Order: sequence, then structure tokens, then C-alpha cells
Amino acid sequence: MRDEFPAVAAAEPELVAHHLTQAGLDEPAIEWWGKAGDQAIRRSAFKEAAAHLGKAIELADKPAATAPSAVTGSDRLRLQTSLGNALIWAKGWMAPETSAAFARARELASRVEDASERFSAYYGLWVGHLTRCEPEPMREMAKLFLREATARPDCPEILIAHRTSGQTRFYFGDFAAAYEHFQRSVELYDQARHADFANRFGVDPRAAAEVFDALALWMLGRVDAALPLADRALAESAAHAPTMGQALASAALLGLLRYNPEAVATCSQASADIVSRYDLPAHWPGFAAFFQGWTRWLRGEGEAGLAEMRRGIGIFREQGFVWLLPALEAALAEAEASAGETDSGLRRLDDALAEAERIEQRWYEAEMHRIRGEILLKRDPADTAAAEQSSQAAIAIARSQKARSFELRAALSLAKLYRAADRDVDAHAVLAPAVEGFPPTEQFPELTEAQALLSALSP
Repeated sequence: MRDEFPAVAAAEPELVAHHLTQAGLDEPAIEWWGKAGDQAIRRSAFKEAAAHLGKAIELADKPAATAPSAVTGSDRLRLQTSLGNALIWAKGWMAPETSAAFARARELASRVEDASERFSAYYGLWVGHLTRCEPEPMREMAKLFLREATARPDCPEILIAHRTSGQTRFYFGDFAAAYEHFQRSVELYDQARHADFANRFGVDPRAAAEVFDALALWMLGRVDAALPLADRALAESAAHAPTMGQALASAALLGLLRYNPEAVATCSQASADIVSRYDLPAHWPGFAAFFQGWTRWLRGEGEAGLAEMRRGIGIFREQGFVWLLPALEAALAEAEASAGETDSGLRRLDDALAEAERIEQRWYEAEMHRIRGEILLKRDPADTAAAEQSSQAAIAIARSQKARSFELRAALSLAKLYRAADRDVDAHAVLAPAVEGFPPTEQFPELTEAQALLSALSP
């Protein structure tokens, strides 16, 4: 059957699959629908891939009386994981259809001795838990993946297990441990061995680990190591459209953390172009809307920027993409307060803090408390006690997470509050530990400002 349509098959395997299906030749039709689906995945035509793989599975799952042995267990499992991988980019990481596909894959994997496909199922389930912010199953799936991959000698998927563990640790604010996992994932990458992992796990494994490693490094205060790593991840992701889209969105997030509108504008627009070109899932326009709105706000286009930020958050909520919501709500609250809507901003921020607590998300917690302190001070400059308390909470959380960039930013905010109240001793006491030992950099303006203030405070 492989050689009956050689010219057509090379270009259009779906045509072969269609003819075989019409002829009632289910077993070869399943094979060719699978080929068509895999080929579509490699072209980043994910909705087409999902349709082809769905047809293969429909034929494979015909009642036993009709087709007693259409495919082997391992072949059926491979179709299922391929469908899940297509749905990641056709419907979204957090979509019910995607999770259902990987849950079915895990069920099928329990019947065969194919660890690689089982790991694909683990990954698909984990990324759904991550993006929907389901902390306990996310944590358990990451642990299971790492434990089983570690137990298998020379396991190719171990680098994916380290990345899932790294992103899980990042979610909970354990940036030092996250960094170690991301580093291990990058070290384990081998181009020849992992060439097809972008198709098996949705994104290029090295670029995905590097861009999150950059975020972790920035949190840890290693700014000059973080920025080149993010640039390298962008360069390495160029060959795979979804990886490029994700890397650009993550780079835009890094720009937001740095209050760098140029980086955010450039990366979010490039990400939007990829989303449009490859028809990526419906939550993806939320990235461009929010980040471009944030850029407009920071550049002085108040109401227009706020409207776009709200639209981006609305898209994410409608689509069930929860992962970034507390951080983005906090950024919107800050923007609203700067536009004079301090009460609205404070309510939004308190709701975001409550949501972060409910989903146990800690990575942006310190920054949220710092922003809250500044909104409180803006609302009533004479009442400094509540603002002081929020800033102190931000510093304590950042120190517990070794998040030196957030610690220094919060300490600078509190030191300026103390300075304005003629409490120079307190200002020095809170700022000096945050500045001491901070890695030198010209890419973190707060460090320069903090050093200048510290010099002015010194006797």
C-alpha cells in the first residue's frame, strides 16, 4: 500500500487517506490519516492536523465486531498523543478538548510498555494544570514525570521533566530551584536526539527552558545574565512558529517586569503576527492586546492603553487562561491608579491578591504587595502606615524567594517613603541590605537610583 500512490502520497497524504477510507480499507487509511496529521503538525497547521488525527482515531476506535484489530495498542496511543499535541496549538493548552485527549492518552499508556508516549501524556496534562492554575495536580504531575524519567537510564525525555519541574517551582516562587531545573534542561539538550521534541511537546525544549531561565535569573537579580539568554532563546526558536510565539510572549513579560516599553512593544507585535499567520488558539490575542495596551499606558496614552489592557484580560478570562491573570490584573491596577482611579485600582489589586492566594501562585506576589503600597500612598499621602506595611510584606516575600530584583525595588519604594518622612535611619536600614551584593548592571535603573539614595543617606 505504501507504494501504490508514491507521487500523491509524498505531497498529499490526506488524499491517499481519503481514497482508502472510501474504499473501506480501514487499516491503511488509519496509517495515512496519521501521516497526514503528523505532516500538518510539522507545517504548523494545527487545526488541520487535529482533523486528520481525529479521523484516524475514529477509524481505529470502530466497534471490535467491525474492525477487530485495526491498529496495535502502541500505534493507537501514538495517534492519541499526536492529537493532544495538535490540540495544544489548535485549541489551547488549557482547553477541555486538549486535556481530554491527554487523559485518554494516559489511559492508553497504562496498557503498553511505551514510556515515551506516556511522558507525552504527562506533559500534556501538566501544561493544562499549569495554565488553568490547578496547583496540586500540577505539582503531582511534575513530580511523577521527573521521578519516572529519572528512573529510566539515559531517558531522552528527562530534559522535558526538568523543564516542567522548573516551571512548577517558578509558579510557586522558588526561583533558585527553578533556575537549577532550567539549567539542567538546557545542558541535557542534544540537537540530534531531541530534533523532533518541538512537535512532540509543543515547543522547542531548549528555547522554552532558556526563556524561562531568563525570567528566573532576572528575579534572582542576575540581570546581565538574563537578558542575553532571552535573546538567545528568541534566536533559537525561529524555526518553529509556536515556540517563537511563546518565546516572544515570555520576552514581552520580561519587558513588563523591567518596565521597558520598547521591548514589550516589539515582542508583543511580533507575537501577534505569528498568532495571525498560524491561526493559533483564541487566548493568544490576549497577549498582544494586554502588552500593547500596557505599552500605550506607559507612553502616556492613558485611556486607550487601559482599554486594551482590559480587553486582553477579558480574552484570557473568557478562554480560561489563568496563569498570567494575577500579575496582569496587578499591572492594570497600577495603571488605573496612575490615571487617578485609585479606588478602582486598589479593589482590582486586592482581588488579584485573593486570586493568587486561592490558586497558590507566588511568583509575582512580592511585586503585587509593592504595587499595593504605592497605590495606597497615592490615594492618601498622609496615611503612610498601610503603605509601609505593604512594602514590608513585599520585601519579606522577596527575601524568602531570593527574588533580589523584587526585593530591591520594594526596598527602594519603602526607603523613599521613609526619606519623605525624615526617617533617614530607617531608609538606610531597609535599603542597604537590598543593595549590598546586588550584581552590578546598567540594565536595572532601580539599582542606580538605590545606590544614589544610599549615598545621600550615608552619614
